[in-house]
Amino acid sequence: MPFPMLDPRLAALVLGLPASPGNLADLPARAEVTVERLDVFDEPDLTSAAPSRLRRGDRVTVRDIPREGWLTIDPPPDAFCWIEQAAIEAGATRDTARVVAPRALVRSGHPDARMPGPPRMTLVRGASVRLLDRPPLVLGVGRSRRTWQAIAPPSGEFRHIRADGVAWMPTPPPESPEPAPLADPAIRPVSHPPGSRPGPAPEHAAEIASIEASHRAILAAPVDQWRLEPIRQRYQALLRNVTDPASGNAIRAQLDLVERQERMAQSARTIGTILERSRRRDAEVALLRRRLAQLDRPSDRPYDVEGLIQPSSRQVEGQRVFALIGPDGSTVAYLDIPPGLDVRPLVARRVGVRGTIHYNENLRARLIAVRDLEPLDDDDH
Repeated sequence: MPFPMLDPRLAALVLGLPASPGNLADLPARAEVTVERLDVFDEPDLTSAAPSRLRRGDRVTVRDIPREGWLTIDPPPDAFCWIEQAAIEAGATRDTARVVAPRALVRSGHPDARMPGPPRMTLVRGASVRLLDRPPLVLGVGRSRRTWQAIAPPSGEFRHIRADGVAWMPTPPPESPEPAPLADPAIRPVSHPPGSRPGPAPEHAAEIASIEASHRAILAAPVDQWRLEPIRQRYQALLRNVTDPASGNAIRAQLDLVERQERMAQSARTIGTILERSRRRDAEVALLRRRLAQLDRPSDRPYDVEGLIQPSSRQVEGQRVFALIGPDGSTVAYLDIPPGLDVRPLVARRVGVRGTIHYNENLRARLIAVRDLEPLDDDDH
């Protein structure tokens, strides 16, 4: 089965082109944002949350290439997460805390959101976190009240950006060590002017040229299709029959090149396999999402109950509930409305309700934890 063609940026990564690191082993590497605005996502997926944004000129540290077109980076300076206050206690310094719960869930933070974002990781008892000077989030009332504290992204927490929004920054070459002094100052190494270094002997030059021609023909194919073992074997066989140093040096240089290119080809094939698996996984996820969307369509889900919504003086755990009036004018249930759902436009209107139903002893009636409300009448005002 042929391997898929590589994305140019990944090919550059493998081949060591100037625009990218030499290979995956060269990561982490630095990159600079080249677009006006670049969203930072929780996951390498355009449908995931994007709590941060980078601007042109910002620099990032790239840790990994999780899938085609995406880069994994260290969290930006303004990134933060949420952790439940009950799971931590004050640490040795004012801005640190320690996890005291057996397991503490860390959620993504968005500066404009009024609720914690999706789960990011789980910390175990004893883990340290750094607290941020950010107002806590308080959700729920009564026994369901929970407070979330803002923390810096813990170690091992990363973010993701689109690869086409950055350019790789050059890595400075390592400093060359000073050459060791010669034992005898009178001895000087032989130097050759540029272009005058001795070449291979004439009896071997033609065979080397023939091998090089076959070598170039293989390199014309995509990198993941390179099969260089025959070229390496021909160079090795020729090296066993040469005696002059110039020919030996030329052949060894070619063998070194072949070895590097074989490693590149193997890396490319590995990346190609990963990309193919990722594409299959993406297709499976897309199919699952389509199926879930079909199941979630309102027309496919009947209402749990219908009626006329009215204000009520009744309360559950300190929170006011609404009454749902049936066709005979009696209260058929009470509605526990979640925070953020504005029911004022639906008051005195007939609605369909979806949610979780249970009997409440204090109300002596059914109580519905509402997930969805939809008007059923034609409202023109």
